[in-house]
Amino acid sequence: MGLVVFSDLDGTLLEHHTYSYEAARPALAELRRRGIPLVLCSSKTRAELLPLHAELGLNAPFIAENGGGVFAPADSLLARGDGWQEAGEGWRMLPIGLPVVEVRRRLAGFQERFGARGFGQMSDAEVARLTGLSKAQATLARRREFNEPVLLADEARSQEFAAAAQEAGLPAVRGGRFWHLLGGGDKGKAVRLLIIFYAKRDPALVSLALGDAPNDLSMLAAVNRPVLVARPDGSHAPLELAGLRREPLPGPAGFNQAVLAALAEVA
Repeated sequence: MGLVVFSDLDGTLLEHHTYSYEAARPALAELRRRGIPLVLCSSKTRAELLPLHAELGLNAPFIAENGGGVFAPADSLLARGDGWQEAGEGWRMLPIGLPVVEVRRRLAGFQERFGARGFGQMSDAEVARLTGLSKAQATLARRREFNEPVLLADEARSQEFAAAAQEAGLPAVRGGRFWHLLGGGDKGKAVRLLIIFYAKRDPALVSLALGDAPNDLSMLAAVNRPVLVARPDGSHAPLELAGLRREPLPGPAGFNQAVLAALAEVA
């Protein structure tokens, strides 16, 4: 029985405030030792994910910008399918969502009503201040290709904002800090595409996904072992899903415990 692991980053594999994955090192090492693919599935951009992907020594695909696009090494069998495009520097890309220029064009039609501001309207310094990222990291975070993180002036109007976004063809999901406007892609759609690929090699494949926030729901719903790790205060995001396991530890410690438990079961 094979295993494939999908993981959110901020608040899951990465600690919410420090962005460290130190507590997850034992599980990461065991996944590497067994050759089990770890697919990063994040709201982060390709530019942000590439350095972390290399730092972790991964060779699996990754899912960027809440499922806006899937990226895979150019020599991967996966990247030879229909719809894949050259993405440069040894990578190929499967776009799922609208390009960010179209997302921003639609956002412009209703954002003033809510005092909404997207990354495209912010400076690197402002994004750094809002996220805790360094200015260099904020620069990478602003290199959007598919969807747009948005900050609202009044969170009390968030549901009204989400409805306006939906009417404009931009489903809105809540991440850890921002609303994310999706243009047709979502984490679940991207995860299901990759599961189909991996299941061709192993029909008994077990798929595990770990997340911490509402924007992870579609990813968690796409696998047969969904895990919701705790938030820093020990609570859990208000998600309901059949078979959902609520991991009591937060962030990378929760990732570590949940992955090691899964590995013990499928060994």
